[in-house]
Amino acid sequence: MEEIDSATLIIDIVIIIFSSFLFGIFAHKLKQSVIFAYIMVGILIGPHGLALISKIGEVNSLAEIGVALLMFIIGIEFKYSNIGSIWKVIIFGGIFQVTFMIGAGFGLSTYMGCSTVDSIMLGMIGSVSSTMIVVKILTERDELEELHAKLMVGLLIAQDLAVVIMVTFIINFKEIESGNVLSVAKALGYGMLAVTGIVFVGRKLLPKVMYLIVKTKSKEMFLLSIFSFAIGISVTTHLLGLSFALGAFITGFMLSEAEYNLEISTLIRPLKDIFVVIFFVSVGLFIDPRVLLANIPLALTILPLIILAKFVACAIPVWVFGYNGKTAVKVGLGLTQIGEFSFVMLTMCHQHGLLEPSTFSATIAAALFSIILTPVAINNSDRVYTFFTKTLPFGKVLKYIPHYKHAISVDDKKQVSNHVIICGCGSSGSKVANELKGKYELAIIEHDIQTFEKISAAGFKCFYGDAINHHLLIKARVATASILILSFPDIDAKKIATRYAKVYNPDIMVIARARGETEKTELHHIGVDHVIIPQSLEALDIISKVIS
Repeated sequence: MEEIDSATLIIDIVIIIFSSFLFGIFAHKLKQSVIFAYIMVGILIGPHGLALISKIGEVNSLAEIGVALLMFIIGIEFKYSNIGSIWKVIIFGGIFQVTFMIGAGFGLSTYMGCSTVDSIMLGMIGSVSSTMIVVKILTERDELEELHAKLMVGLLIAQDLAVVIMVTFIINFKEIESGNVLSVAKALGYGMLAVTGIVFVGRKLLPKVMYLIVKTKSKEMFLLSIFSFAIGISVTTHLLGLSFALGAFITGFMLSEAEYNLEISTLIRPLKDIFVVIFFVSVGLFIDPRVLLANIPLALTILPLIILAKFVACAIPVWVFGYNGKTAVKVGLGLTQIGEFSFVMLTMCHQHGLLEPSTFSATIAAALFSIILTPVAINNSDRVYTFFTKTLPFGKVLKYIPHYKHAISVDDKKQVSNHVIICGCGSSGSKVANELKGKYELAIIEHDIQTFEKISAAGFKCFYGDAINHHLLIKARVATASILILSFPDIDAKKIATRYAKVYNPDIMVIARARGETEKTELHHIGVDHVIIPQSLEALDIISKVIS
């Protein structure tokens, strides 16, 4: 019987992954968000559709892991250094935006006749934008390093942090509603005190433990330890009465300043992507398409009001803090959608009985429409700004910048380009790096932790990890580099790194070393421009000395 149950769950997972793959391809071809496709998969294969999924409870448990890994990634990428000169607009603008949206959502819902509980929940759900969608679109447009993109990502981080508080509020809402505010406050107080202790100890201890694991040079142990810590601490915070997602964020935050944090993020992303797909499909499993269609008129009424409110809530803080009107419009339009964590909160509200079925379905429909409209909004932000400034009576206001001027950091002004990336800094790679130091801007990718520490101490800009991880190549700005030098021995890794480099930068010159003529031919075949055989150079050097 247990074997049959296990087989059933495996079949469910296969159905989810395969269906998501097919729908994802269609979404990509139609230039639509894959999130929309995954939710549609859930509706299709769920109990209200073809009823292909039989273990919805187990699927939801797997979906929880996706939420945890997503929060872990956000935590590990949350660095003080990433905030830079835009910290004020991120912190104060984030607080304003979330508060404004909760108030606007509450007012709108109350006006439309929703209950007080529904109004509060919808206000929180509408306050969060989609980190996945926004970052994906900005990446495709090659705008991640531009000012408006940095502001958008900063505000998204502020929203994600607010989600932690809102999720805790949803989980304990029944207790609060029943008047047990003091007991909830005590539980939260003890929980936060315990979390503070975990952060304080973990911030000192966890990176050291991870360093010992890194020194083993075992990728399997490295990956297993990351997953164990992320899920283990999440379970700990859950047992303390706080959210599962909070524990995952804390774990990531504790490792955010570690030298190997980018490698951690890169390794965990494939796992996160799989489980996040399961999460969005699980959202669709709860949706009855008949109820959804019945509530589309309500969703179409809510949608423009949510988009307008989010645009105002995100654009105003950017403008007030001294950024020009065009930047404010870009930021406002880019964050008008309802995000993935809104679905997390929607699901929690549904599980805790805090939303009426009709309200739940209408909100899902409005969220899906907002996701579909996001690429259109971002791609036409310049046209919208022109329309505002030239057509509307108050358009001239956007050209006025308040007296508060933001400071532009050195990083905002300096964009590294035409530099050299060296992958592998062993004996030959280190010689090349030393020869080129001072003549070229260098970026080094190194996976051996001892070597990484030596070259970092020598003053080189260095990234820990494998060159086959395209996130590392992007971080080293391969798209604007002039030369990529592959000095490590693994030919398969050299092939993968070359293919990624040529995709991001077709004009980049790739130089690699080979062990012999056969390997040299293979490397030339996959796009390496110059291949060097060290043994041949040594032989030529010996011959030249003999002849002389």
